[in-house]
Amino acid sequence: MFIVYLLLWTFMIYWIHRMAHHVPGIRRIHMGHHKFIATNPPPNWHWTNLFLYQDNWISTADVWITEIIPTIIFCWLTDTWWLAGLFYLWQALIQERLEHNPNFDGYPLFTCGQWHMMHHYFQGRCNYGIFVPIWDMVFNSFRRHPT
Repeated sequence: MFIVYLLLWTFMIYWIHRMAHHVPGIRRIHMGHHKFIATNPPPNWHWTNLFLYQDNWISTADVWITEIIPTIIFCWLTDTWWLAGLFYLWQALIQERLEHNPNFDGYPLFTCGQWHMMHHYFQGRCNYGIFVPIWDMVFNSFRRHPT
């Protein structure tokens, strides 16, 4: 069941992230995150990450709207609080070091580093997945970093 819930959750986050590029109010917030990443060096971990604060207020609002609140609702509906714990560890301790780090290549297992930076480079027209690239491959939104 672990894999089933993980796949369902990543499927949900994939579609929320993809919609964040098309729903006007959410798009405006999400594009603020894209603008921050485009104009700043790769972020480093900071103690405020423990409180799920990301980079700046707009990036924090974005991650709460597109990932944290949906994850809490998913875990409540499915009684998968272990997933909330794993997600918290990712957001609080690991995500800042890997997700926007162009020097890290987690492909084909993970959607961070060069994979996610392709999402930013192509202005949100590919690579919407979180953690695993499966949904980008299934829904043909996959784009590999040219190496």
